[in-house]
Amino acid sequence: MFSQFKFFYGSFFFLLSLSTCTTVGFHQEKIRDSINFGEPASFRVCVIKETGILDQDVTTLFESWNEELKLYQLKAIPRILFATERPGFYGTDILEYMMNMRMSEECDRLLYLKGRTWGDIVFEIVTLGIFVGVGLKLELQGAVEGNSNTRGYIKAKYISTIQLLFTSPNSTLVHEGYHLLGCGHQLFMKECYERIRDVKLLLTDPDRDPNFFPVINSTGKKILQRPN
Repeated sequence: MFSQFKFFYGSFFFLLSLSTCTTVGFHQEKIRDSINFGEPASFRVCVIKETGILDQDVTTLFESWNEELKLYQLKAIPRILFATERPGFYGTDILEYMMNMRMSEECDRLLYLKGRTWGDIVFEIVTLGIFVGVGLKLELQGAVEGNSNTRGYIKAKYISTIQLLFTSPNSTLVHEGYHLLGCGHQLFMKECYERIRDVKLLLTDPDRDPNFFPVINSTGKKILQRPN
């Protein structure tokens, strides 16, 4: 009986760890404070939101993200483009939709805010069942494409109480926001700090489109022009 409990307990928290990736590493304050992130700068994030997500929800999300970005003398400025129905059920469908969307000159990044549908709830229950009466779904909370690190999505509406105990739309945006600045996944944040510093240094690159906030993608390529 005890071994069965240990197996269930371990399996539950293993599954939970897969669905609550909300950091890109542990902060290292002394290292961060030693890095010069340059002058204050801002970048524009064009938002596509699903029906049911309010403009105030967007404002709240960006307020939380900008608290984190203050560490780097950065600010994300949201611009809501339109509300839409979801282009497909899976996250890959959303990313494909985003990759096929032209990024206008008013945007430095594109962000899709995923809502919540009855289909999501049913899938949540079917895939992992119900834990203590609350649905827990094995799913990605968000993702950013790695070609240019300029397009991504987050789940902006939650239904599972257990998920809300361990993560939130705010923390998911902070996490994916680091990817939108070129950071990858690592145990500690030193590499991410250096990446953000290097991205800001690109603001003075003579080859940069002056109307585009640059990024260094997941393979280390400098993205100085707005992707098509």
